[in-house]
Amino acid sequence: MSSAYAALGVSTRAAALGGFSAKPARRVRASRAVTAQAAKADDAKRKAAKTAPAADGEKAKLPKEYTFHTPGSVQETDDEVVFAHQTPEEADKWANATVSHVGDDSHAPVHVGVVIGEFHNTLMDRMLEDARVAAVSMNAVIDEVVWVPGTYEAPLVVEKMLASDLDAVVVVGYIEKGSTLHGQEMGATCSLVFKQLELEYSKPVGMGIIGPGATAEQAEGRVAYAGNAMRAAIRMARFLAKPEVN
Repeated sequence: MSSAYAALGVSTRAAALGGFSAKPARRVRASRAVTAQAAKADDAKRKAAKTAPAADGEKAKLPKEYTFHTPGSVQETDDEVVFAHQTPEEADKWANATVSHVGDDSHAPVHVGVVIGEFHNTLMDRMLEDARVAAVSMNAVIDEVVWVPGTYEAPLVVEKMLASDLDAVVVVGYIEKGSTLHGQEMGATCSLVFKQLELEYSKPVGMGIIGPGATAEQAEGRVAYAGNAMRAAIRMARFLAKPEVN
């Protein structure tokens, strides 16, 4: 097991399942002309996709015409951008993939737990309400809300919730701007632990945490983080509940 995946608690075998590899990703540096042309083509595709989204089961198509050459090379022609960091076999897999919009094809109830920090209670009350409204709008049920002293204390409660019958957990908090790097350490540590727990239990953990390093003014404008985290967790829970995923 590589040290990077060991830190996340992911075996190289598990890393290889789900479409990603334990090997370092190949980086391909493209010229500015290639990058600009690719961005323009992708923008056009995204605009078209908004008006005609792909349905479940529809075959996915490459965003541009791709030609594959020697791995590591990037080439540009008059009418196409060539990215050679994918092999022809990988291109075939992508061309034959089916499109599935995560969590959009089911309205089955999802049971969620919320872990929320006690700092800045007024702000936290507003964020909790934002999460509740999001849950109701998506036919989800908040079965349990646990208030903890702060974000640093959230991981232990998140672990207990994931071990229960809940389908997902959402963490709500605010790591304010301080005079030291303590907040950054807290944010990095908690984020890593939440992802480790997510992989260990195969249940989503929504991150509705403002910061680290956010001022009070910035926090006021980010109350919607809670609702966004709730919606993301619900969608992921429904995706993971699909028979073909298990």
